[in-house]
Order: sequence, then structure tokens, then C-alpha cells
Amino acid sequence: MQTAPDQSRSPLPLSIPHTDVHQALRRYLELAQDFIVVSLAAVLLVVMLQALLTLGSLAFFLSKAPAEVLSQIVLLLVLIELFRTLVFYLREHRVSVLLMLEVATVSELREVLLHQPTVPGPQLYANALLLAVIGSLLLTYRAFHNPTDQDAG
Repeated sequence: MQTAPDQSRSPLPLSIPHTDVHQALRRYLELAQDFIVVSLAAVLLVVMLQALLTLGSLAFFLSKAPAEVLSQIVLLLVLIELFRTLVFYLREHRVSVLLMLEVATVSELREVLLHQPTVPGPQLYANALLLAVIGSLLLTYRAFHNPTDQDAG
């Protein structure tokens, strides 16, 4: 007597029902994305340690100008803000607008410290305009953002 072939046995066993493929794919892509963000955070930690060593050598061994030491300190603050952004992304799975605006502000201030304009010119006006725009974006965001929402921390 011949029996009908078993329909439950296929050459390629699928453990995910066809209705859950999108959900499983999204879950795997989110895990891959989290792995990339964690890798970026690890690289950023190494860069922060290198920047800290550079700051120590600039301040104590090379006796550089205070502007260069301050610029290195502000660079460390930028790196810390970027690290906070990555941690926030891992927790919330979205990018915080407020944190990104703060990173942009600190980065631009570092550029102003590092390359201080001596005479009024296009670079000075561009820096002033950029800081004014970022500052107005920060003020607008804080004015319209609900203070009970915990966006950045």
C-alpha cells in the first residue's frame, strides 16, 4: 500500500510561518543595526582614549598654547556627545534631534576656538550665521517640545 507523501516534510524546513517573515526580517535587521551601533560606540571609546592621551601630552609635555588645549578639551566633549547619541539610539531606536543640535553647536565652537578669525571676513560671518541658526533651532525645539517627554536622557 502506497501512502501519500508527507506534506509537512519539505526539503527546506522553514521554521518561520510565511505570515511572520516580515516581522522576523525586521527583527534581524534591527539586530544587525544594533551591532553596527555598538561597534561604532566601541570605536568611539578608543578614539576618546586617544584624544585623552593627546590632551595630556599637549597640556603637560608639549606645553602647547591654551587655545590648542581648549580645542582638544572641546573635541573630547564632542566625542562624549556623540557617544551619548549612540547610547540614546540603542535605548530608543531613534536619533535625538536635541542631542544632534548640541553636538553641532559644540563642534562649531571647537572650530571657532581652533581657527580664530583675526579679521572680519566671510569665514567669521559664516561661523556667526551657523551658530545663530543652530541656536535658533535649539530654542525652537525646546519651546515646542513637551518638557515631560524625556528625549535626550
